[in-house]
Amino acid sequence: MATVEVGVAFRAKDAEALFRKLGLEPAHERSILQGWKEANAAWLREHTRRVVTHSERVDSHLRRFASGRTAPATRGRKSSGRRRAVWCVELKLRFRSLTAAARFVDRSPSNILQALNRGVRCGEYHWEPA
Repeated sequence: MATVEVGVAFRAKDAEALFRKLGLEPAHERSILQGWKEANAAWLREHTRRVVTHSERVDSHLRRFASGRTAPATRGRKSSGRRRAVWCVELKLRFRSLTAAARFVDRSPSNILQALNRGVRCGEYHWEPA
């Protein structure tokens, strides 16, 4: 059996000779991690290709459907949901929708909706469903 002095650094040839003396096969030059590195690189290439393809598809879709539109939606445009009419208690005004009431008090429509649900004020006024 071989003895090793403490503090002596091994070179690659010394390690190979030691393995042979012990009856072991020397380590293969190709690292075990090399296969993982190749697999990760292949995955990254495929992932990048898929992301680029998807972004091109989305970009062409946006160009095709947004090409005629130069400005955001106008006020007279129909909404996708149903309108909820609301009543301002203090001013005794009826608004056709939460959005119209929110524009009047310069707040978000969700603030008017929260005031309706919780019975609190929004923009100095109390609100009720109309």
